[in-house]
Amino acid sequence: MSDDYMTMNEIMSNMGFKHRTSFRKNYFLPALEDGAIEPMYPEQPNHPKQKYRLTELAKEWIKNNSDHSKE
Repeated sequence: MSDDYMTMNEIMSNMGFKHRTSFRKNYFLPALEDGAIEPMYPEQPNHPKQKYRLTELAKEWIKNNSDHSKE
């Protein structure tokens, strides 16, 4: 994911998941609860144009845990 906002379906597709229910339960909601992703409309969780992006916390974690940091 980049700095761009994406729908849950776009995130799921980019990660190679096909089953929406298990993706939402096992990956998406935990990431949202842990603060790894943030909604575009936090006060309206069911907004028809809701999208999500990585938080600074998640970007920092990726930076610190990427293969580039092991070189």
